[in-house]
Amino acid sequence: MTSAQIHLARRRLGLGVSNVGFWVLAACVGLYWLSQFGTDAPTYALTDAPTGAPSGAPSTMHLLGIGASAIAAQAVFDFIGGVTFMPEPRPSVMTFLRGWLRGALGHTLVLAGVGFVSAVSLHLTGGFSAGIVLATTALALGRVYVLRALGGAAVNDSAFTGGVVGLGRRAKSLLPASWVNTVPPAELDAEASRRRWQIANGLPFRAFLLIVLWNLIGATIGTSTFDLADRSIAVALFGFGCWMTLWTFASLLVLPALSQKAVYAADRAAADAGHDPRAWITRFADLVGEDGSAKPGVQTIFYPIPATTLRLQQLERPTSGLVLGNLARSNLYYSWATFTLLGRAVHCNVGRPVLWVFPPAA
Repeated sequence: MTSAQIHLARRRLGLGVSNVGFWVLAACVGLYWLSQFGTDAPTYALTDAPTGAPSGAPSTMHLLGIGASAIAAQAVFDFIGGVTFMPEPRPSVMTFLRGWLRGALGHTLVLAGVGFVSAVSLHLTGGFSAGIVLATTALALGRVYVLRALGGAAVNDSAFTGGVVGLGRRAKSLLPASWVNTVPPAELDAEASRRRWQIANGLPFRAFLLIVLWNLIGATIGTSTFDLADRSIAVALFGFGCWMTLWTFASLLVLPALSQKAVYAADRAAADAGHDPRAWITRFADLVGEDGSAKPGVQTIFYPIPATTLRLQQLERPTSGLVLGNLARSNLYYSWATFTLLGRAVHCNVGRPVLWVFPPAA
């Protein structure tokens, strides 16, 4: 990577940390606010607090206002990430707005659908688990359609890597058209071999199951801790979104280190299949505009795709033990099913709608 690319990657990392930190702090404030009110009043009027509830309890209109404010706040971060902190040639403001408005509208509509499914789940089962399973499965099976809805017919973001679509051995690899036209065939074959190995060994499906399990555990803890089943639907959804923001934040700290082994194993598998992935590994960092960090702590937490030097070193060693799959960046997309904005707030995604659906993955 050039010095300019490295500088830009650091600025985007700072933006992502600020964006995620903003939502974590907002979620903490929201849960504290929620904890001040009892659960003894089951019914909300449209504009008034429920009868018998403590003065100042949130009404449905209050929560709708909070939702609108959240969309506006994220738009500010998206503008910085999608215009100011983009590689050259940077898009004009109008070009960015055209793509972002489509993506933001699509994302908001999906979250509205998730909210509806979550509300039905809470009403029928007293919890959010059924809704999480249904919404996550729908996101997995409909990923290509979500991409088309948010990104349109053509994807122009240079950091778009595509990924595996579908579950099980019938899953397929989606490659960016720009790679097909510009990447040398030998390097493209190495990447195709990596993805075939991941599909053949069930890594996407394994990651899907583990992510669903992780989020089910989080939803169960949050529902019980904050008595969400005993609150009105609107307030319960608000609490659910705040709690799962914190739960997803925990995954941002834990899952990257668990995901790196899958990258190393896929590199090794491509080499064992007769390809030489070294040139591709070197090119990949330039394509996505990031190459990990020389600081081990930063590398472990913020970069599920290891740095080029680490991947080349590990290529000379055999891979052993259980490979869990691409947990970290898969959960950025699947976290939509838990009613949070963190999937579009992290440094690689902020301001780039197509990457909300397919975060850069190796």
